[in-house]
Amino acid sequence: MKATAECFACVIAQAERNLAELKLNEEEKFNVMKSAVHSLEKAYHGMKPIELSKLTNDAVKSATGVLDPYALRKSILDEKAIEILPEIIRYVRTAVNPLKAFAIVAILGNHLDFGVNNVSIDDEFMTLVKSKKLAIDNFDDLEALLTKSKLMLYILDNTGEAVFDKIFIDEIKDRYNLKIKVAVRSAPIINDMTKKEAIEIGFSEKDIIDSGSTMAGMTLKVANEMFMNLWKEADIIISKGQGNFEGLDEIKDDRLFFLLESKCPVISKILGVNLGDIVMKRNILNSL
Repeated sequence: MKATAECFACVIAQAERNLAELKLNEEEKFNVMKSAVHSLEKAYHGMKPIELSKLTNDAVKSATGVLDPYALRKSILDEKAIEILPEIIRYVRTAVNPLKAFAIVAILGNHLDFGVNNVSIDDEFMTLVKSKKLAIDNFDDLEALLTKSKLMLYILDNTGEAVFDKIFIDEIKDRYNLKIKVAVRSAPIINDMTKKEAIEIGFSEKDIIDSGSTMAGMTLKVANEMFMNLWKEADIIISKGQGNFEGLDEIKDDRLFFLLESKCPVISKILGVNLGDIVMKRNILNSL
């Protein structure tokens, strides 16, 4: 996916939200934002939105010296997600298809994104779990593929969200004879998952791989050797979230499924859905 003119306002707003995590005076905030704006002089037509975002996020880090401004908020978000897990699991177990319900919970977790939204976990989240339906529903394809697969590569996105990814992954493991590796960012970026946060919410270290990406999303261009080996070997690849979609959407592959909430007009137009819709899309030609 290529960045559009609309993406500039989004990445500047993203940089501004970083300031809320930092103890800066007004002059310091002004200078940080000046650096973020200046960083966009390096932008060129054809960049992906996550590449544009990296310019401004790196500028904020450089100007402040703070490499992980969301460290505390990430921890709090995970804790709050864990708190509501028992209620979610009780509800999901009553669904006609609990595995699909777990998948929808994981997708709804994608709303918890400091890069786009001011987020919270409250009663509204449980309401969404009970009411939201997939606007693109390729779950049957995923379920059919699970029955004959041995290895899944699951590309994680945000903290908070990943708590719900884990219960979906655990449910898959309980049902199928399947090895699952989860890929995380190789350095902190906004509230995205790194190995540290993945271990903290209960993923086994042996099942976690650094992807090679230091952006708020994944592209094969930045992938390290371990990620690429798993990409080639995997029978199923799940890409969670909007940032990973931005980096991988042009890859047409029967193994690749995008699970996300559409949080911007550009992506909504590409997917043919409404803003705020949730999607499970198998990325093959004519899959819509």
